[in-house]
Amino acid sequence: MPWAEAVPLPSESEWSADCNCDEVSSTDETNLTVGAITPTFPTGTYARAILVASIHILNLTAATHHIAFKVQGNKDGGVYSDLLDLSASAQLGLVAVDASSDAWCGGIDVTSLVDASGSTYNFRFVVTSDNAGMVRYITCFTLVLIYTM
Repeated sequence: MPWAEAVPLPSESEWSADCNCDEVSSTDETNLTVGAITPTFPTGTYARAILVASIHILNLTAATHHIAFKVQGNKDGGVYSDLLDLSASAQLGLVAVDASSDAWCGGIDVTSLVDASGSTYNFRFVVTSDNAGMVRYITCFTLVLIYTM
């Protein structure tokens, strides 16, 4: 039986931005602190880029908050675009955060944005609450590059 040609296996590399903490007491749409990542692509065939974004919310008041959010990104300081929008409906986002905490973490395909080694990619959460009480947000971003060698 002849040996089959070796099939390249996928590999991955990850880069993380420092986590950030913001306190907001507003009902206005608010841009939280940016997480910047500058990846150096490994040798190989680039296949896909996934952003793992997380937001942890601590309600510092007794009032109930319904928090809608977006994840936005840009390349090298360009215009931000929505990568994920959970603000279109009251049922999306984090609802009924009542003097407690909640969190969301998800993977977002950012292959169309992340296309160059050495470029700086900026990611941020944009939040809106229906209550002006104080909320603490902790946000983190990790970029995962999937490729074959």
